[in-house]
Amino acid sequence: MSAIHGKISSLAIERNPLMKRTALALALALGATAAYAQAPATPAATVPPAKCEPKPVYPGVKAIQHDMKREAFQKELKAYQDCVRNYVAERKAFIEASNAAIRTTVEEHNAVMTKIREEQDAARKEQEGK
Repeated sequence: MSAIHGKISSLAIERNPLMKRTALALALALGATAAYAQAPATPAATVPPAKCEPKPVYPGVKAIQHDMKREAFQKELKAYQDCVRNYVAERKAFIEASNAAIRTTVEEHNAVMTKIREEQDAARKEQEGK
């Protein structure tokens, strides 16, 4: 578009209130369409955080030399590690179950689409035969 044509178009919009409103409505519609197109199709899944408390704190070199303090720390550390392992195992099981459900759904979809395609082909052949 030439520079002169662009200036004439912008002058026409500035002088004509109806064109201003139309241009504004068009800009808003395009902006809303662009924003809508970028919106996620489904909300993001929320994953519960691990609730492994209390988190162990290293008591220090001197304290760890005392049997009672060392044993208490080791007990707390083991409980924390077990909790984290259990959380990870639960999340992995959930992921595996989700993946299995996804695979099943995709396989069903593919079977339905294949059947529809075959039926369309058969109908087309039947139509061509008449």
